[in-house]
Amino acid sequence: LVAPHMIGLGLLEAVPSATLHALADPEDHDGDGISGRVHLVRDRRTGELAPGRFGWKASQPTVEQQVAAAFVHDIGITSSLFPEEPHTGGAPEQKPATGSDGPELDDLKLSRVTFYSQVLAVPAQRAPDEPEIRAGQEHFSAVGCAACHLPALRTGPEAVLSGYKSVEIRPYTDLLLHDLGAGLADGRPEGDASGSEWRTPPLWGVGLFDAVNGHSFYMHDGRARSLEEAVLWHGGEAARSRDAFMALSAPQRHELLAFLASL
Repeated sequence: LVAPHMIGLGLLEAVPSATLHALADPEDHDGDGISGRVHLVRDRRTGELAPGRFGWKASQPTVEQQVAAAFVHDIGITSSLFPEEPHTGGAPEQKPATGSDGPELDDLKLSRVTFYSQVLAVPAQRAPDEPEIRAGQEHFSAVGCAACHLPALRTGPEAVLSGYKSVEIRPYTDLLLHDLGAGLADGRPEGDASGSEWRTPPLWGVGLFDAVNGHSFYMHDGRARSLEEAVLWHGGEAARSRDAFMALSAPQRHELLAFLASL
């Protein structure tokens, strides 16, 4: 699997839940073929259901819970949010880490890693006024990519970090679940998300993946070796946009991909 990138997480967390519910159209009432829906998951701090925002299937509602889930599921480190190590049928039963035995990650360290994850900055778009980039952005909208990869969102006045209150951000996501068809299905439901449903991944910073990660593999499992391949793997709700991309002329496709590389 390819890990989702971590930039801008605090800004995404600051988008009001009401915004996500307003964007959702699970029954496709507007008839545009897009039926994104909010993935309601359990917030382990409050015990309440809340919109999932993080992870490939939007399975975690807050940056803190995403961090704690990564600690326990990736490297087996328990915390107050996840006091038990993951258990499989082939492993001994694990007991909650309590008292002097744990959890292994105390809340102070968890809060510090959470804060670090919240404030990792988003890179500025490169050469946004170049004619090629501007033309590519127009193609991006024209073929329907912007229906899910929503260019702009606004954070709310209740954002925990003062600098993140009531600001416009350009993450190119709606943070909703979409069915992208059998071709991308992994057969692994998470919460209420099916094996073929995926959260719209933010595109900010996507043009710097190779520079930052040392590779240019995209999608949840790295199957796409370029941004163009990533577009072509889209199916399900995104099939119409994929086909519209394929119908563009070669220069137009080049412009659209140059726009993505500028983000």
